[in-house]
Amino acid sequence: MSSGALPNNEGLTVFHGTDIESARRLLQGEPLNREKAAAQKIAGPPGFFLAIEVDDAMFFALRRAPGGILAFRLSWYAIEQLQLAGMVRRQIPPGKTMRFIGEELVLVLEAFEVFNRLREMGEISVTPAL
Repeated sequence: MSSGALPNNEGLTVFHGTDIESARRLLQGEPLNREKAAAQKIAGPPGFFLAIEVDDAMFFALRRAPGGILAFRLSWYAIEQLQLAGMVRRQIPPGKTMRFIGEELVLVLEAFEVFNRLREMGEISVTPAL
């Protein structure tokens, strides 16, 4: 089912796997929150992680079962602004039992405010992925 990120003239579609309650709140427009991100982090530094491949996001949704996968459409302007705020693109670090297909966009806590502003501006949209 791997669809990968969907580049087009309007931007890039990436995926976030999370627990079902967090998915619902994000769909309802809840902004990213530093304290919640730090409290909910399972491994590694806190942040907000967007997988390039939907199959990779599925792993993270299943890890938080019951889970869900969201699709985030980022405009090219949003990507540029998030990179200026510290977002990085990298290979997803392998887990003990999992090798991931692709890369991820990592939003550091300091980029949350920029992300939230861009979402309010319509430069970032979110829908259920599946």
